[in-house]
Formats: sequence, C-alpha cells, structure tokens
Amino acid sequence: MRLAPTRATPLQLTLIGAVLVLGGAVAWAQDLYVVGVVLVLVGQIIDCVDGDLARISGRTSAAGAFMDSVLDRWTDAALIIGLGWSRLDEAELAIACALAGALVTSYVRARAQSLGVDCPQGIGTRDTRLLVLMIAALVARPVEGLWVVAALGLITAIHRTLWAMRALRARDY
Repeated sequence: MRLAPTRATPLQLTLIGAVLVLGGAVAWAQDLYVVGVVLVLVGQIIDCVDGDLARISGRTSAAGAFMDSVLDRWTDAALIIGLGWSRLDEAELAIACALAGALVTSYVRARAQSLGVDCPQGIGTRDTRLLVLMIAALVARPVEGLWVVAALGLITAIHRTLWAMRALRARDY
C-alpha cells in the first residue's frame, strides 16, 4: 500500500472518508444525486483503506476501531436522512433525526462497552429522552419534542464518543 510509508494516519483517512460521505448526504438532500453518489463512493473507498493502512503499518488500536464504527453509524444515518430530506415534511424529518440521535447514542455506548470501556455520560440518556417525549405529548407539541430528542441524541453521542476515545487512547498507550 502506497500510503504506509507516508504520514497519513488511519484516523485521518477515517475522518476524510466520513466527511466525503456526509457531503454525499448533503448533495442528496439537495437533489444532486449523481454528485452524492460520487462523494459516497469515494468516501467509502477511503473508509475501506483506513483499516488496511492500520494493519499494514501496525497502527491498529481500539480507539481507531471505535471511531471507525461510530462514524459509520453517523454516516449511515446521514445518508438515509439526506436521501429522504427533500421528500419529507417537518414531522417526518423530526422523526428520522430523533431516531438517528437515539440509535447512535445507544450504539456509541454499546460499541465502547464491547471494547472494555463504559460511557454512560451525557445529557440525553434514555431516561431524559423519554421524559422529553412524555412532556411533548402532554403539551401537544410532538414535533418540537422530536427535535429536542434529536438534539439531545446528537450532543450525547458526541460527548460519549469523545469520552470513549479518550479512555480508549489512554488504555492503548
């Protein structure tokens, strides 16, 4: 692999691939389907290369595996939301974003636990999300409640990801 003797790191490739796939999701949301497919395809190829580079260069780590799999879930969610964006009304979009936030929050914790680290931190725990949904139902503001759950999921998943990365890196060294 030509990248092995360079300064390129597996994490850099993971991040570049994720950014390209996210760009594809944004393109799809704007009905630029061919541009989106090209970005997703290039991003996915780079995502396949990061693991190979890690193995060939001897730079595998639990933190890298964690970040790769978490970003895969984020980009999956972004692609699904991006593809449906222009065809969804506000309530449907709120549902999709709330589901993505809730699922990625749970996935981040489960993936970290599978690598020996727990990260229950965050303001958007399941109990909090359920409370928000119950309040939204009681005040007849379901769409607003879904947007709050989506935001809490995003914030909590990022918080847990950063916490888990720190813990995994400390353990890897």
